[in-house]
Amino acid sequence: MIEFMDYIVHAFGTSTNWNHDNSYSSLTATSDGLLSFQTPSTLALHVSSLSTGNFASSYTLSTLGQIDGSLSYLYSTVPLGHLPSQTTSIPLKKLVRGYRDVRLPVNLTTGQNQDHQDNNNVDYNARKPTLLHATLALPPPSTLTALYARRINPETLLSLSIYSKSVSGPLASSTPPPASCLAHIQHDTGRYSLEGLGSTDSALLGARGLWNFGLSPPETSEPRFVQKNPVTGGDTFVDFPSGLPLPPQLDALSNYHNRLASKPSLLSAGAEFYYSPFSHVIGLSTGLRFTTLTPHILPSTESTTTSHSNPSVISNKPLAGTSSSLLSTAGHTLLTPSNISHSSFPYTMTLTCTPLTGSISSSYSVRPTPTLALSSRFDFNFYSWESRYVVGGELWRRRRKTPSGDTESSEDPLAWARQKTQGWFSAEEQALKDERLDREEENVLKFRMDDSWNVRALWTGRVKSLLVSAGVSVAPVVRTGLRSMNSGGGMDGDGGGVKKWSGTVGVSIAYST
Repeated sequence: MIEFMDYIVHAFGTSTNWNHDNSYSSLTATSDGLLSFQTPSTLALHVSSLSTGNFASSYTLSTLGQIDGSLSYLYSTVPLGHLPSQTTSIPLKKLVRGYRDVRLPVNLTTGQNQDHQDNNNVDYNARKPTLLHATLALPPPSTLTALYARRINPETLLSLSIYSKSVSGPLASSTPPPASCLAHIQHDTGRYSLEGLGSTDSALLGARGLWNFGLSPPETSEPRFVQKNPVTGGDTFVDFPSGLPLPPQLDALSNYHNRLASKPSLLSAGAEFYYSPFSHVIGLSTGLRFTTLTPHILPSTESTTTSHSNPSVISNKPLAGTSSSLLSTAGHTLLTPSNISHSSFPYTMTLTCTPLTGSISSSYSVRPTPTLALSSRFDFNFYSWESRYVVGGELWRRRRKTPSGDTESSEDPLAWARQKTQGWFSAEEQALKDERLDREEENVLKFRMDDSWNVRALWTGRVKSLLVSAGVSVAPVVRTGLRSMNSGGGMDGDGGGVKKWSGTVGVSIAYST
């Protein structure tokens, strides 16, 4: 479960129409969310508040041998009052990183981004969207981390991160100061994204890039048509009158959208390079990602209209038993991977390679049902011939309902009362009430295990008005220098280590308003 401030920072980018998925740093976000999650190892309490639409605060108190905590404050020039900030109203999937539905990256310069334009129009000429965030970790030696983010234009995001740690005594002349600053600029055009990084720590410089294949919009000039000249009798090319609908053969942009709708998948390739002139550290990595796009790309109204107008055309109905049949609601079939031929469940495949270290990593994540996601990752090194395999997944649990839609009386002791008062509310009010109950009783279980028998499990859900995360981590530990006792009471002469198990258990409780 991510912290409340991370949720607000992510919402700032979403409110300003920033695509978090179109970046090389998020290439393996799906497999990382399913396999690389961390379990709490202490008893931690988080109290947060979105006091106004522009200001938020958070306080953390935890214990691990000693009591420590942190203070966080955030200010945004973009009003965020529309965000659900109460613990009971925040969707759990906004706080739990798991299987990620990657949306179609669009070219912002052509005005094709329609996901947030209607609700979150941002005037970049009046005032640049800016975010300020700072966290102070206590007790001493305290650590200060700060973030400054600014949307320069609809395609560019500039961020500045600062890290500083207090010291108790004077530093030696050869010791670097315990402070660093990282500048990060991102340029996203939809078709590709470029990133530049610069850090004061060893003067590290880096660059990233990501390219999406098959998203190039057609380069068409203004449509023109042929008109007969009454004097000469020849053909004259004139501009098409503005305000009139374009003929189908001239609407290349419509054909471009139809091509994307017929292939709801995305192939992305990227690379990263960084270099430090002081420490002479060089880093290089490349990666590929192939994923099926989110189900809510475009409503398949064209196919529905075509099927009504022409009975001979077979409508693209989701196959029974697939995820698209579960996601289609109220007779409105959404564009899912099962709406086309060769239907399949949503899945994501990634392949990353680091040539300098000889490591290669491949992952495959699939969501066979809306409540279950599975993932596996295989790592291999060409130089040492070492390998590692990790499997895991997440399971979402919601209220169990009968075919009529009522909650089972065996699980809900107040089912009889809910049935009596069912006619007191209108259809809209009842839908909002059911949605709130589903959200309050929603919880998720995440698990992972690797070939070294390192096991992690994390449960996240709501208890009354609190968000609770309980995790356990178990791993084998081999202690060398000891000899185990054999069954006859003597010492084993192999001198090998003794294999034992160790683990940690932690609970994190969060409350926000």
